[in-house]
Amino acid sequence: KWLEGVAYSLIIKPDAALEKRADDIIDIIAAAQQPDGYLNTYFTIKEPEHRWQNLLECHELYCAGHMMEAAVAYYEATGKDKLLKVMEGMAGHIIDRFGPDKLPGIPGHQEVEIGLMRMYHATGNEAYKKQARYFLEERGKNPAFFAEEAAKRDWNHFGMVPKDIKYNQSHATIYEQEEAVGHSVRAVYMYTAMADLAATEHDEKLFAACERLWNNMTEKKMYITGGIGSTVEGEAFTKEYELPNDMAYAETCASIGLVFFAKQMLKISKNGKYADVMERELYNGIISGMQLDGKRFFYVNPLEVNPGVSGEIFGYKHVIPERPGWYACACCPPNVARILTSLERYNYDIADDSCSMAIHLYLCGRIIMPDDSVWNITGSYLTDGKIEVSYTGEEKDFTLKLRNPGWSTGTEIRMNGQPVEAEQEQGYFSVSRKWKDGDKLQLKFGITAQLVYANTCVEDDAGKVAVMRGPVVFCLEEADNGKHLSELMIESIDSQCQDSVILKGYREHTEDHKALYSTIPPRIEETSIKAIPYSHWGNAGEGEMRVWVRKVSTF
Repeated sequence: KWLEGVAYSLIIKPDAALEKRADDIIDIIAAAQQPDGYLNTYFTIKEPEHRWQNLLECHELYCAGHMMEAAVAYYEATGKDKLLKVMEGMAGHIIDRFGPDKLPGIPGHQEVEIGLMRMYHATGNEAYKKQARYFLEERGKNPAFFAEEAAKRDWNHFGMVPKDIKYNQSHATIYEQEEAVGHSVRAVYMYTAMADLAATEHDEKLFAACERLWNNMTEKKMYITGGIGSTVEGEAFTKEYELPNDMAYAETCASIGLVFFAKQMLKISKNGKYADVMERELYNGIISGMQLDGKRFFYVNPLEVNPGVSGEIFGYKHVIPERPGWYACACCPPNVARILTSLERYNYDIADDSCSMAIHLYLCGRIIMPDDSVWNITGSYLTDGKIEVSYTGEEKDFTLKLRNPGWSTGTEIRMNGQPVEAEQEQGYFSVSRKWKDGDKLQLKFGITAQLVYANTCVEDDAGKVAVMRGPVVFCLEEADNGKHLSELMIESIDSQCQDSVILKGYREHTEDHKALYSTIPPRIEETSIKAIPYSHWGNAGEGEMRVWVRKVSTF
């Protein structure tokens, strides 16, 4: 993941010293590859006799998948193919070993499927795509696969339970799975590869399977921040609408994986619901994992923190109230690095015929087309909802598909300052015309702070509201509002800007703080409440935090 992030970084900002460092590391990796193509230093050095005997726990295929992604990224960024050739050797080794009429096998942690698909797109080698399909379609055909594998050996590494087949989504075939279950990162990595394969081969059956899983996950199992995987037990999905705030897991990597899935779904169908979730993740559930100075990070992204309980009491020990400097499993920082350095991959899609382009995220920048024409995106999207897309190049017929964000309270479109009507389909406006050098398309989205209510099936959020402004979720912190955030109740929005929302509300005070229970109702006082972007929480010292806050009753 680090190497992949380096590759994208070199595209944004060439750095000879960083590139040399990567080249030197690639030389070491290449030297470690075995004659048969195998590459995994743990089993080369520590337990060579145990290669491929523990697919459930030992991540050989998972690690290979990530290195395949890095190899493709580095090749695309630099034109250097040394790592790509190394991973073609490893891919060949895997293909020779696993498949029909060979040894059966599926990864315990999905990822190699993504890597193989990226290898296919980079090289055109059909064998990689075929192997990705094998691993996807083999999964769940024999739900007892991992139990049978475990019975053949007398050792393990992590003590995983082979019979917990929902944990790694091996309980049913990918076509039979109706609900997002198990380890959330494993799940979304698998869904990403499924969607990539469906888009590549125009596979309607596979797309339908992806759509079922997407809808179940985003409509019944996703936090308002985009977080998924609500429980620490197995870092997993639980029941529909079971979304506890103070015990939330919502791993940073899971949010990143959902962005991967969303982008692949957009390749199949330009539907705004996928880009809306992708944007929600990027502005909330992903960057909340990293401290503003970039030096500390969260693995877990809760929606409520109470120091003294969070991080200390059984059931809450995973909810750390401050970002630590390191975790033993440091998967999140390089995952954040590789997605933030590759945002252009998620910002837009150019059609295969280069006659149209869909813009998903409105990230400011410059898009250079194959014919050397240029689209410039500028504006202040989060401040006032304004974006301008300008064209530089020869006159040509072209269609821009422009996402109308689901949060927008109203959208205005102007061409060179004049209002235009644009057709809208599945959350995207289409502007088709003969574009001329200097043409400017202006968009103004209605961006205002709003109170958001959860489905009443989400018991933890009953009687509460959250605050959103555009795609940004806000939260309350002790640093701004004092202790006992549970005493606060929101009435309405008072004022707002990009970095804060001021709310009218009330605070309840128990009259007799010595009494645990009393017939005397709490005293209620008017107060001003400050909310900040959820992604910024935890940068003002340890203290309480919450996203969902009680709402003043209108009855």
